[in-house]
Amino acid sequence: MANFVVVVDPDLDRRSRFVQTIKPLLPPVEGLVTNMSAVGDFHCVWAANPNAPISKIGDDDGAAVIWGEAIVQGESTRMDAFNLRRQWKESPKESLPFFDGFHAIALFHPHFGLAVSADILGLFPIYYYTHKNVALVASSPELFRYHPLFKPEFNPAGLVGILLTNGLVDGQTLWKGVKRLDAGHSLHWQSSQAPKEYKQYEIPGNSENDSYSNLSFLEHLDILDQTLDETLKRHVLDSEKYALMLSGGLDSRMLAGFLHRQGKKPIALTFGNKSDIEMQCAIPVARALSLKHVTANTGLGNYPFYVDLIAKWEHLASGCNGIRRSGMYSELNNVANRAIAGYSLGPILGVKLAYPQSKQAPSFTDFFSSGINRWGLSPQLLDKLLNKKVFGNLVPETLNRLQCIYDQYSDENFRRAWWFDIYHRQRFHIGSSGWKLCFGVWPTLPHLDWQLLKTTAVLPPKSVGNRRGQNELLCSRFPKLAALPLDRNDFNVEPLLPSRTRQRINYLFRLQRKWRRWQHKLGYERRYYYRVYDINNAGWSSVRHHVEPYKEVVQHLFHQSALEALLPPPDCQMMLNDDLIAGASGRKALLGFLLWSKNHL
Repeated sequence: MANFVVVVDPDLDRRSRFVQTIKPLLPPVEGLVTNMSAVGDFHCVWAANPNAPISKIGDDDGAAVIWGEAIVQGESTRMDAFNLRRQWKESPKESLPFFDGFHAIALFHPHFGLAVSADILGLFPIYYYTHKNVALVASSPELFRYHPLFKPEFNPAGLVGILLTNGLVDGQTLWKGVKRLDAGHSLHWQSSQAPKEYKQYEIPGNSENDSYSNLSFLEHLDILDQTLDETLKRHVLDSEKYALMLSGGLDSRMLAGFLHRQGKKPIALTFGNKSDIEMQCAIPVARALSLKHVTANTGLGNYPFYVDLIAKWEHLASGCNGIRRSGMYSELNNVANRAIAGYSLGPILGVKLAYPQSKQAPSFTDFFSSGINRWGLSPQLLDKLLNKKVFGNLVPETLNRLQCIYDQYSDENFRRAWWFDIYHRQRFHIGSSGWKLCFGVWPTLPHLDWQLLKTTAVLPPKSVGNRRGQNELLCSRFPKLAALPLDRNDFNVEPLLPSRTRQRINYLFRLQRKWRRWQHKLGYERRYYYRVYDINNAGWSSVRHHVEPYKEVVQHLFHQSALEALLPPPDCQMMLNDDLIAGASGRKALLGFLLWSKNHL
């Protein structure tokens, strides 16, 4: 990972003491290497995996640090700190240029001040706090509290956003005065001035290229093929050793096909047991492409440690659902220096348009309740849970703000829903995986590419809606992979491409589906995703025992009867509706908040 802190403070003694205090605290896990850069009032210190791509420069002309791969648009060139600083000095008052790839950037000059940015979808976390002539910027707000001028104060608005959406709303965090940099924006600050966020990038709308609407579906497929092929060529270097996160699902399988066609052979990595459905779908893919296949299992025993990582270092910015991904770093570290992952690739390529072709999407109320709020607690539950003396009208105010954000995204209904999903659920719940992976390897995330986003954003709904384009791409370009069992996070693993002996094969798949459901009723879960996310599993049970004492810490914030109803004693099984994964997400965020309150309230 790259866990960094930037401080700009004219008081040398205060700045030095702050850096010396936080330096040994920076590595959240063992095996990270600490480094720093200092120029004038600027001091930056970070802890990162020894193989993390980091470029830095610092001298009388100022400082620049790049954590990760800042890929020049349309090229495979990686920007370095020297050239980035030179470009910035030529136009320091304008927004920073944006780059592809997963990265964060910090620049400083005594006359121009401080500038910070991240990848185009804001997946790399950047938090900031300013006080007069002091600025604090970091990948986690956790260490801000060690600066003498920072006064940690609980922010009720931040918690309401997390409990409603399983992510941050308007950059509001659990601390007042601490904000997360908005997606597609760069931060600029000069001494004794208020920080300003400047827009760098936004996903284009359909109006930017109407010519695609006149093309046939097959032509759209060729465009999608070419764009994905070029994207992977830019992001995946021949000189690096890569792992491919192979789940057995559609996204990672499609990536495997493109990489194989380009002559690249990453090491396939799948998590779970050999009897898991995901594993049994991934193994044939790796075998068909002659990929070395490594399997691993994060297990359930370390859940309290993983939840502590999320609560302490992320301050619940992505809720507390992604606990299994917090444990992947140790396995990845032994496999490769880079990891290719298809996170959010499905929504980018077509799930965004899974609405009627009339372009009518649900109203915000319907979209919110059936979409992002599924992963949080309903407004009705929060009304019962939250103490009005502390939270006031924050729930309806946050809902109004969310609707304003939703309405501003686009004039077209289905694109509003798509943007909202990408900038909220995909950015926080799914997108937080990138920073978690950095503990062990640097992630290569192909969807962080302006050309790919520009292309998929303007393809017509009839071609890419309901994953039509992505499914046909796999079937037509990689029929061998399309004919293999496909993981759908369900008991149904029927291949996309029909077999010549379809009737007999379908009969066997139906038998398998019934057999797996019967096993599930007996308590044997063969879906890895469901097993590790189950809030009643042994791992989450140990978390619940661990945080139970901290209910007393938050008793002034919540109505205890409502809290007990949501989080019963740890020996009691939680009763959920049929939505076992999303339905437990809000409760997990509450558990994470109890752990956060231990050290912060």
